[in-house]
Amino acid sequence: MKTLLIGINAKYIHPATGVHQIYANSKHPVSFREFTIKDDNEYILSVIKNEKFSLLGFSVYIWNAEKVKELLQALPVEQNVVLGGPEASYRPDDFFRHRNVKYIVKDEGEEAFNQLIEHLSGKRDIKTVSNLYYREGEGYRYTFSRKPNINAIKHDLSLIGDFNNRYAYLESSRGCCFRCSYCLASLDKTIRYFPLEKVKDEIKYLLAKETRTIKFLDRTFNVDQKRMREILRFIAANDNNRTVYQFEINGDYFEDETIALIQTLRKGLVRFEIGVQTTNEITSRSILRKQNFELIKKNIAAIKNNVTIHVDLIAGLPHEDYRGFVRSFNETYELGADEIQLGILKELKGTLISATKDEHGYVFSDKPPYRVIKNNYLSEDELAEFSAVETIVNKYHNSGYFKRTLAYLFKERKLNPYETFLKISRFLNGKNINSYQPWQVAQILYLSLKEEKDEELLYAIKQDYLTAHKIRPKIWWDSDIGKREKAEAFRKFIDKYPKLNLDLLYRYSRIERLRNQYFLVVYKPFAQYFLDI
Repeated sequence: MKTLLIGINAKYIHPATGVHQIYANSKHPVSFREFTIKDDNEYILSVIKNEKFSLLGFSVYIWNAEKVKELLQALPVEQNVVLGGPEASYRPDDFFRHRNVKYIVKDEGEEAFNQLIEHLSGKRDIKTVSNLYYREGEGYRYTFSRKPNINAIKHDLSLIGDFNNRYAYLESSRGCCFRCSYCLASLDKTIRYFPLEKVKDEIKYLLAKETRTIKFLDRTFNVDQKRMREILRFIAANDNNRTVYQFEINGDYFEDETIALIQTLRKGLVRFEIGVQTTNEITSRSILRKQNFELIKKNIAAIKNNVTIHVDLIAGLPHEDYRGFVRSFNETYELGADEIQLGILKELKGTLISATKDEHGYVFSDKPPYRVIKNNYLSEDELAEFSAVETIVNKYHNSGYFKRTLAYLFKERKLNPYETFLKISRFLNGKNINSYQPWQVAQILYLSLKEEKDEELLYAIKQDYLTAHKIRPKIWWDSDIGKREKAEAFRKFIDKYPKLNLDLLYRYSRIERLRNQYFLVVYKPFAQYFLDI
């Protein structure tokens, strides 16, 4: 039986891990191909049709569900297709509408796929294939659920191929002990761990390949603190000053020994993703999420100098209205995380949120990513505003290019974070900030927030803008430093920093002043200096 597995990734940097897992654990000859959602459908179809495959397998996720449906529509009805992945697992009706879809493997598929091939080869009754939806007449049936033995599951990280330009996804466990009502992970309540020595061997392999980013797929990496510490010690001991490790963690669950260990890590080695989601206690209880926000604040303050912190919020959760979400945003922003993701709730079939959506008046889009349009607590316009603010937060905070400016706005001026980002969004009046050049992005920040001639704000923006480039960038402001003042200032900088010289400063630098302070950026080699006068 000639079988082709197909992964359609959101971007090239994301390998098709689900397809890799089926391929690595297959007892039967299979091929696989990877594409991205930007690849032309005709190109993908030409690859598929170039050889006649008895069975085609697609891995289906939110980001590629519509594209997979388009391909299914274009494929012959008589083609045998098997689907896997969360979108197919929990929306089987959407996919069995396509007559060429004969099977859907639900959840973990390493064992089920092999059993299905045995059935198709005449060696097994279909009712003995685990985790399988199969077509029967005009409908479909489900067999039974069974998790494969985790100790028997293989990973073949070599399938990533391009370690320099792609992420490496690594599993140290499967399952989640939490019950968050919006998340599919809550359906797999038992945590199963891969052998720790196997995890270390896989890290060693990826380090030997000079992998840039290793993302652990564990749903909550710090559930087992002893195991967490052993892995952190291992990666610290093997730090190559290049590879970054990413983990999803529970922000209010840290033992003192774990915090002490994290405080020894080099900043940039580890990145933690912390799901705050809401600071509203009523909302937290309604989504079955127990968390202590005060403890989250304490823990983040203790570790943020040693790890990169990314925090998540979800707009559209039950019982959180406009004012409540703005409060959640501001309280979460004040944690001082390197990145804050303002996400909009999505309907994931199989979750409690989906099952109880009528209770809260949810209206979700019927197209991926199935974002909430409105509910009993938020209007369509309010959710649209949150989406617009999300774009501004990504551009000005998450990019990391305006740290001085944002610190000035929120720590010195003590502005309201949400209202500040909203003000920038409204200044744009519906225009997409991502369509602007870097100099325009900096200029918009000033024009949208300035109070008359706001020299302090402009000085902070100048510093961020000038240091975000490795060569002298386009200047969009009028300089108030004349030739004579510049020459005198350059001599003072040379007196204080003897390694500087006039030729270097005139050819490769930019100087700015705010009252009695000069700020100098030199681009060859890159360096920045201050001089008080």
